[in-house]
Amino acid sequence: MENIVFTFIIPHKNCPELLQRCVDSIPQRDDIQIVVIDDNSEVDKKPTLQREGLEVILLNSEQSKGAGRARNVGLDYAKGKWLLFADADDYFSENLPSLLEKYKTDETTDIVYLSASKFDEKGTYSLLNESKLVNDYLQKHPNAELRLRCEIWTPWSRMIKREIVLNNHIRFDEIPAANDKMFGLLSSKFSKTIAVERKVIYYYYRPSFNSQTDNKRNKLMFDEILDLRSRTVSLYKEMGYKSIPSFFELVFCSDYSKNITMSKKIVLYCQVLKKNHISMLNDVSRYIIKN
Repeated sequence: MENIVFTFIIPHKNCPELLQRCVDSIPQRDDIQIVVIDDNSEVDKKPTLQREGLEVILLNSEQSKGAGRARNVGLDYAKGKWLLFADADDYFSENLPSLLEKYKTDETTDIVYLSASKFDEKGTYSLLNESKLVNDYLQKHPNAELRLRCEIWTPWSRMIKREIVLNNHIRFDEIPAANDKMFGLLSSKFSKTIAVERKVIYYYYRPSFNSQTDNKRNKLMFDEILDLRSRTVSLYKEMGYKSIPSFFELVFCSDYSKNITMSKKIVLYCQVLKKNHISMLNDVSRYIIKN
């Protein structure tokens, strides 16, 4: 492990065949470490991969807290100079080897934003917004770098120096969904030098029907959603990003808060506005303009 340059972190649960495809899309090199964190899969669906440079970490039911916890465990095991992430049901493109070779000895870049394409169960592929933002940056569109930093936050959309993560104590939220948002935004915030890759590096599986991820998102506690939104808005302000969502819409117009009493809604709403130094008039105005 002394010569590891790249560490790939892959959380896994109950899809060993797809995990095999993901791992097979990563080239076999002496400078690569692959850390698979199995999030308490069923007994007959645990990974049985064998490959040089591959480590499989098995979490039990007490340790299982979703992909956020799994990725944090992966960070603790990582040895590489660069960190890359993947979901077990996705895979890397044929352009990955050239990307690794390009940045193997790079000492100046902190983060590389990657172009990605989505695909569904029908085998239909199309570019994701990450690719559009990369192209906008290369074409020097106004505010393109800030948009890259603030609008791309999925872990697989970047390759980041591990020292940036370690030095700034960046971790994933351990919540059922959106656990990667703050990790992505903070890693962008603390990265001073950036690079982008126009060629598609990653293939992201997005089914044409409602996925398990979508269902999990509905199980988020309202307080967790409000806290995440609040931290996101605070960080956006710090980074100078102007696109701030309306808390009015979240608290009063969202299905997430339908089981919360009106009095508690009002209290939560005022608390979050005060915490983020946002006036009620401005917040409601944003909602009205949007709709």
